[in-house]
Amino acid sequence: FQPGIEELINTTKRNTQIMYAKDIGYLLLKLNIVSGVRIIEAGTGSGSLTQVIAAVIGNEGHLYSYEVRPEMQKLALNNLKRLGIEERVTFFQKNIENGFDQKNINAIFLDVPNPYDYLKQVKNALISGGFFGTILPTTNQIIKLLIEFRRQNFTYIEVSEIMMRHYQAEATKLRPTDRMVAHTGYLIFARPIS
Repeated sequence: FQPGIEELINTTKRNTQIMYAKDIGYLLLKLNIVSGVRIIEAGTGSGSLTQVIAAVIGNEGHLYSYEVRPEMQKLALNNLKRLGIEERVTFFQKNIENGFDQKNINAIFLDVPNPYDYLKQVKNALISGGFFGTILPTTNQIIKLLIEFRRQNFTYIEVSEIMMRHYQAEATKLRPTDRMVAHTGYLIFARPIS
């Protein structure tokens, strides 16, 4: 069989934790990532999310990916090349503390440990009513983010956790498998008010 995008992502060469399909699918919907959009991601890592976004936005869209670690950026680019869609992504080896080089972006996703420190930069890059998302592993980080959302005038705030349970696909013993993909991170979404 021809491998699907999920199989390709699951076989991504990685040096970091990658985003899981269960989280990526919901993220695409919440950030309104469709063909033709312009999106920024920061914290590229191994590029599993980068690959999916690049596949979804098509040739009409563009992804701007920020990563401070050159070895991770190189790995993400090599993973993109496996799919043949690297021209849809522009990489920046830059700390986002000083802001993004783009304006009028449809959506921004941050995979960094302190997204609350970058909300001004996010607002400056997004179109009016643009979409923002991030992933965090702990509730302590979420609390800091929620406080900063209020200070920075963000609305439509949502905190989600997605768990996935598979079942044994046997007619004579249909039941849950022994293991499940539980907590991988909290997904947080919001939209800035201009």
